[in-house]
Amino acid sequence: MRKVRYNLLEDGSSVKDAINSVVERGPRDDPVHILDLDDVVAKHRVWREMLPRVETFYAVKCNDHPAVLRTLFALGTGFDCASRREIEKIIDLGADPSRIIFAHTTKSISSITFAKQCGIELLTFDGEIELDKIKQFHPGASLVLRIRYDSDKALISLGKKFGCHPKQEGPQLLEYAKELGLNVIGISFHVGTGSSDHECFYGAIESARELFEFAKTIGFNFSLLDIGGGFPGDHDKPINLYAETINSSLQRFFPVGSNVRIIAEPGRYYVASAVTLIANVHSKRIVRNPQGAVSEMMYYLNDGMYGSFDGWNPRTHPPLVISASRDIARSPERFPTVLWGPTCDSVDLISSGLLMEELQIGDFLVFDDMGAYGMAVATNFNGFAKPRVLVYISRRTWEQLK
Repeated sequence: MRKVRYNLLEDGSSVKDAINSVVERGPRDDPVHILDLDDVVAKHRVWREMLPRVETFYAVKCNDHPAVLRTLFALGTGFDCASRREIEKIIDLGADPSRIIFAHTTKSISSITFAKQCGIELLTFDGEIELDKIKQFHPGASLVLRIRYDSDKALISLGKKFGCHPKQEGPQLLEYAKELGLNVIGISFHVGTGSSDHECFYGAIESARELFEFAKTIGFNFSLLDIGGGFPGDHDKPINLYAETINSSLQRFFPVGSNVRIIAEPGRYYVASAVTLIANVHSKRIVRNPQGAVSEMMYYLNDGMYGSFDGWNPRTHPPLVISASRDIARSPERFPTVLWGPTCDSVDLISSGLLMEELQIGDFLVFDDMGAYGMAVATNFNGFAKPRVLVYISRRTWEQLK
């Protein structure tokens, strides 16, 4: 895992000072991510307070920056891995294999073999063919059946691709696993990425309970419930209601004393609010109507859909604008605004329909809540640079993590 330079924030300094420091250096070709590790630590503390029964296995795919992974490792989280490369990253940290769940339901044979070699026992499945592969290449694994339970209010529905129907397919898959002599230990689900429906967790947990009861009738003694991800992570989206629903659901269907281990796979929750993006306006176009009046302002930034804005980070409100020329008077007038990414692809559209002041070449646009998926899926399409990541942590937190 690559080396990371950590910038220590002394008492009295903040991430806002870090942003100002970047701005003071002037416009640049490459966008900048300010990664605030104190924010990640604070999120972990909130989770432990609000969901004390639920262990976290961080979804590595959401943001695999080494500083994020090392911080969560130091905090004692587990890790949800979906590939050999993700497993390698966590093993390189020195993590015990018991802190990893191989949570992809359609794994390659080579990755199953690699997981076995590493001593990873927790694997998920949602179909018969996957059970056949596991039987052949990792028969001693502890298996978790993933069921489908979709939120109607998720940014991305994962049930279209993963998870079996809990009533129509779940019992048959458990019976088949029993025939193969495999060890199924529990149930998992994922309500969808960025779900805004906390109440759907009740129904999902209830469905899992029903399969726990069925499993008893065929000789399984389940001991694990994995409630997946789907938790919000933006700075203005707390998990209070999610925690209330999950805690009450667990108390009803899996009460304390039932000897069932509860885990979750949060990704966005941990990292969304930890990253601030600083982008620049490098080009501009003014669109006028036949009468000559301005009908729309178009701005071209040094970051876009092939970088930080991957479709899982929708921009519905204007970013903070910091003028590159502090001495230029700014008009209070607002115009319909389109923000484009830098590439020559017309789908590289960050946002349209915003009402914003007129921007100038070199102006800085500051976007918050950019930590989920932007780093992980960024490309160098058209030769444009991926965001540069600057890592910040307070001295107090640094000493605690050490």
